[in-house]
Amino acid sequence: MNALALPQRSRALAPLLTRNAMIVAAVALIVAFVITSPVFGTPANAANILRQSASVLVLGLAMTLVVLIGGIDLSVGSVVLASATFSGIVLAIGGHPAIAVVAGIGVGALVGLVNAILVEGLRISPVIVTLGSMIAVRGLALIALGRFNSWVEIKGPIFDDLARRTVAGIPLDALVAILMALLVAFVLKRTTLGRAWHAVGDAPVAARLAGLRVRRLRGLAYVGCGALAGLAGVLVAARTGLISPSVGMGLEFFAIAVVALGAGGLPAGRVSALHAVVGTLILMMIFNYMTIRGVPGTWQTTVTGLLLLAAMVAGGILNRRSSEVSTGEAFRDEYAEMSPAGARLARSAVLGATVLLALVFAFVNPRFATLANLFALVEQNGTLAIIAVGAMLGIVSRTVDIAPGSVVALGAVVAALAAKAGVPVPLALLVGILACIAVYGLNGLIVGGLRLDPLIVTLAAWIWARGLAVSLTGATTLSFDMGFVGFMNRPLFAGFTLVPIVIAGAFFAGWIILARLPLGLRIYAVGGDPRMLRQAGVGEGRLKLVILLVMSLYTAAGMLVMLGRLGAAAPTAGFGLELDAIVAVIIGGASFRGGTGRLRDTAIGVAFLAILNNGLSGLQMGDAQFFLIKGTLILAALTLRALPAILMPRGATR
Repeated sequence: MNALALPQRSRALAPLLTRNAMIVAAVALIVAFVITSPVFGTPANAANILRQSASVLVLGLAMTLVVLIGGIDLSVGSVVLASATFSGIVLAIGGHPAIAVVAGIGVGALVGLVNAILVEGLRISPVIVTLGSMIAVRGLALIALGRFNSWVEIKGPIFDDLARRTVAGIPLDALVAILMALLVAFVLKRTTLGRAWHAVGDAPVAARLAGLRVRRLRGLAYVGCGALAGLAGVLVAARTGLISPSVGMGLEFFAIAVVALGAGGLPAGRVSALHAVVGTLILMMIFNYMTIRGVPGTWQTTVTGLLLLAAMVAGGILNRRSSEVSTGEAFRDEYAEMSPAGARLARSAVLGATVLLALVFAFVNPRFATLANLFALVEQNGTLAIIAVGAMLGIVSRTVDIAPGSVVALGAVVAALAAKAGVPVPLALLVGILACIAVYGLNGLIVGGLRLDPLIVTLAAWIWARGLAVSLTGATTLSFDMGFVGFMNRPLFAGFTLVPIVIAGAFFAGWIILARLPLGLRIYAVGGDPRMLRQAGVGEGRLKLVILLVMSLYTAAGMLVMLGRLGAAAPTAGFGLELDAIVAVIIGGASFRGGTGRLRDTAIGVAFLAILNNGLSGLQMGDAQFFLIKGTLILAALTLRALPAILMPRGATR
């Protein structure tokens, strides 16, 4: 009987371990770190971990709210900067510290409200909306910070207490974060609002049929996310004591990583405050342990990305469920709600906006309309145009990739290191290309084999590939062979270099794939209706691997163009490139739901961003004004594209 009871207990224990796999992992890490490092388990180090975790946890809680309802928010890092900046400004002009705290939280809530209006009011994909607001809000914060010579010192009783005071041995800022976690947990588990959010994320159609005001509930989640991100900014301000332009950079991706680490993915309707707590602890304990062991900060970033990837793999193996539907609302697309005439109007509006933008820059800056600037515009945006073709293939097939910027940097670094080691230049370039293919191949095996969300898998690659590029170079820029640089920059015809030929080849190859090869039909099918693909006997996992490998070739081509243009491999090169490429594809008219998109529309989107980037650069403005105007115009273009969905909904006629 005891022999039979043991397997029964094991079978009963297995689901419990599966549901709490990351908690078990956190406990195992604590035990391992305490055993291997006497310093790690000391009360002083525990307090240090809690203090370091405070703002990260609050930001993770913010992301939890939007992930719960099936969305995502890429603006939280910029909100941290804006909140900290305006809190510091209130203190600098003699305002009460309590007012400074309210101002910081209020700024975040206001950004969340704007996101909610655009996402729920105009039905634009939250990925694109929050990307635009991320750029615009950072620009606005930098402008405000510039009024104080880009540095604001934080002084005030409340902020000093948050930075230094402890309660029963717990740092006050950590206690605030813990109380917020308890509050969010209570709201999500014990209130009508929390249950409604779970219902909206888990089954939005059923929630709508049950009478829930789905759009209002989602909008409220974005406002709550913004307010919590604002609180995180206040905690960052208190801890650092000095606000600089670098505050908040990249934190949006770490906020996503925290939730994904704790939940083993981003399952809409299923994430909780506990997941954010567990993910934060895992992340910060590993950072702390590596610091104790003397691991350089650059390698810590690499390990973080690999850790997130390992968590995704572990979650996929344990749960054996696809998380591709987990971010379904993040892949919302307003074209689905337009009439055919409305869709045509939206595309025409974007083309008109692109032409108008060019005319405005030509009027403001006479040098914009010169032939020399046309050459510069094409050369400067060559990598973006090439990457955008690959991004279009990914978006149409619902294989969204946010790693190409980091992979471009890694491939260039690998090629430069190979050349520095004496490898002939052609072979060194081939090694760099193979490095790009290897990263995408790994992503493809994980996405295809475990059916994990490409957005999260490539997020991990965005982190670890960038960290590896920085680590391999020691954060320094490596020069490359001048013969290759000269070849890439030598005028071939009418003043143009090889770059326009590579761009044309990228678009032509994309047209061949989509219009002339069976792979193109499958790309549209897997993005539009994967069930039909399965019924036709096509393996979705293998297809996703093939798509990512094709995308890797575009990334590798973009890497060659960037390496030739810069003449050096910079580990920070390509930062933000992936987001620009996604914006270009979406502004051009591709559906974030997949299954819809045309290369000629992507070309218009690329032209819009290329003109915008070049025109703003020609005005010789600072980064603050550049970000503010660029983000605002992206949001304006998205709004313009979305208006036909309201004016000419599906079913409407001319």
